[in-house]
Amino acid sequence: MSYHVDHVQLPVSIGGLPEARRFYQTLIGLPELRDPVLDRPGTLRFALGPQRLDLAEGHYLGVAPQAHLALHVDDLAAIDRRLRAARVPVDRAPVDDRDRLYVEDPFGNRLELIAPKAAQHHDADALHVGG
Repeated sequence: MSYHVDHVQLPVSIGGLPEARRFYQTLIGLPELRDPVLDRPGTLRFALGPQRLDLAEGHYLGVAPQAHLALHVDDLAAIDRRLRAARVPVDRAPVDDRDRLYVEDPFGNRLELIAPKAAQHHDADALHVGG
């Protein structure tokens, strides 16, 4: 058997989609996906390579400090600059030979953004959820 992540869905407060689009598309740099079959009110989708990040409006925004979505990103320094310019709090956390930063989206979802290893990319460096 073979398994891979198809998509991850995170909660967004009701009415928060414009703010979510600004954060994920403008600050993080994810391309928005549109599909007439899947598009419905209260949802947004963004490409994560072959996977997707789905955002759905809802009433429950739970707090789980250890829960997070970890993403390998192409240009961590540029994302860091955009976040800081937008006054979004950022925590740097270098681990192993890669630089990382942690940030919360406007709805309390925690993201770990990971810089690629210098001059090497492997299948193991694909989307990582949890950690």
